[in-house]
Amino acid sequence: MRSPLLAVLLLASAPACSEPSEPRGSTTFTPAELSLFAELRTNGGTAQVLVTLLGDGTSVTLENPDRLSLEAPGGPAQTLVPGGFGYVAQLETTATEFDLVFSRGSERFVSKLVAPPPFSIVVPSATASRASPISIHWDAADGTFETWLDVTAPCLSWPISRYFVEDPGVYAIQPADLAIEPGTMDCDFRVWVTRSASSGTIAPGLGAAPAPGGMQTRSILIPTSP
Repeated sequence: MRSPLLAVLLLASAPACSEPSEPRGSTTFTPAELSLFAELRTNGGTAQVLVTLLGDGTSVTLENPDRLSLEAPGGPAQTLVPGGFGYVAQLETTATEFDLVFSRGSERFVSKLVAPPPFSIVVPSATASRASPISIHWDAADGTFETWLDVTAPCLSWPISRYFVEDPGVYAIQPADLAIEPGTMDCDFRVWVTRSASSGTIAPGLGAAPAPGGMQTRSILIPTSP
């Protein structure tokens, strides 16, 4: 599964029985009873964090005086707000390391969020022929990262998706990969490369939770012709 956090959020939001129940407030629990699940995503210019809180295995809503904030070292900070299945914040920054702060009054619990190394994608500079392999290169990372490559286009009957246990830094779209109606002329391919790792740490004093995940994503367009 591409996003472990999403699975956690879906499970946390599912009712345990047929009777619906409202999430309990965070002040019902001590900090040590609150489990924080976090995922950091960045595209090199914008960083976003998605967080959910669990208490006793169920979703928890933040209530005063509790607060979550995302802070870039020496840079801006943003309070997390409700969004989707949990809480979100977004910063315009190129940073790859952040503090995720859970505050209760004067107490601060600082978790560390770390994104994989940034990279750039290199594709053919001229319009690429779909009759030949189309090479895609990006900066291979030192260390082990899970990597996904996705290719979408209006002319593709279905997207191309590839998963790599280790970051290879290169991939070639083969003509046999392409499901395109005969007679299709020019078509732009959108390539997405996502590098993922679990390398952050949850603050001491909070409940047990998996290491926060980090994702670094880049995208580029490839004009193609028959």
